[in-house]
Amino acid sequence: MTEKELGDEFNDEVEYVKEAAAANDEELLLRMKKRILNSYTWHKDVIIPFSEELKISPEELEEILMKRLDMSSLEALQPRFESSKFRCTKERIHADLSLCWLCDVINILNVDEADKITNKITYEVLKEDKSYEDALKDGKKELLEYLKR
Repeated sequence: MTEKELGDEFNDEVEYVKEAAAANDEELLLRMKKRILNSYTWHKDVIIPFSEELKISPEELEEILMKRLDMSSLEALQPRFESSKFRCTKERIHADLSLCWLCDVINILNVDEADKITNKITYEVLKEDKSYEDALKDGKKELLEYLKR
């Protein structure tokens, strides 16, 4: 098959739809933001989880993000989201185990001990794909055993 025949076959199989020109800069910016938000990684990592968390449709979340974020913030959000998973999960575990009470109020656990516990559970959730509920349940048991020593 010649290169031209290959190209013709490819063009027959792949439909390319050219978008109409943007009427103005605002419409172009909106179109560019939608392209970012509609990428697979964005939907899987950001749009779907946050829309479920907020109990709104993915489309509603997209509208909010397009309205409130500029292009550079949109482009940087997905990597920032990835890098914040550990910290956010760790803070959630810290709260769910009531470690603020045990460390700051009652003072029966120090910050290093609390960090060791939350880091272990966070690792199980994010790296070993253990369910949050199971990891938290096991973490509560380990915390109680540690406090009884």
